Amino acid sequence: MTGMLLDNLFEGSDANIGVTAKTGTTKARIERAALRLFARHGMDGVSIKQIAGACDISDGAMYRHFKSKDDLARLMFEAIHARLLDMVASHTDAEGGLENTITAMVSAYCNLADADPAQFAFHLTHRNYLIAQSGDGGSDPSNVMTAQVARAMQRGEIPEGNPELVSAMALGVVMQPAEYRIFGRIDEPMSAHIPQFVRAIMAVLKTA
Repeated sequence: MTGMLLDNLFEGSDANIGVTAKTGTTKARIERAALRLFARHGMDGVSIKQIAGACDISDGAMYRHFKSKDDLARLMFEAIHARLLDMVASHTDAEGGLENTITAMVSAYCNLADADPAQFAFHLTHRNYLIAQSGDGGSDPSNVMTAQVARAMQRGEIPEGNPELVSAMALGVVMQPAEYRIFGRIDEPMSAHIPQFVRAIMAVLKTA
């Protein structure tokens, strides 16, 4: 059932659009096939042979583009991670206030979820694993949120507390619905609810 829901969510996405690769290339098709398979089965449940088969190429051709399955997953994750950070940073003013940061972050996640569900699903479901594996995972959009929460606490805009904990609580407001969306429990586009998410997160921050 889960696989069917994910297939429906990804229906219509272009199999030729890559994550790190140029559109239309074999490498792009490999990345897109891997995104679908990882989303359905998890990294541990997918083999190089399965990814190659989904692209109608040989195992050897796979290794000409990626050293390993883990290398493929890491490179895609870091690219998606960087894209989210850029989307947040480009709409965030360090002095613009907490609500501005929240709006930028929520918009980034929601817009990626709507524009490319496969990329978003992979990032959401593998984020903790891949960051743990690499020890970093690159600059994290949630770090921007945590820094703004800490500054808001210092200014007295919101109650004092652990900025990491409060930031995690706030981000759960949008991340849990995003997970519901991936698994078919919410039908509407995520971006349709951006104002509602922002209001809910501000409410969490002011009462946490």
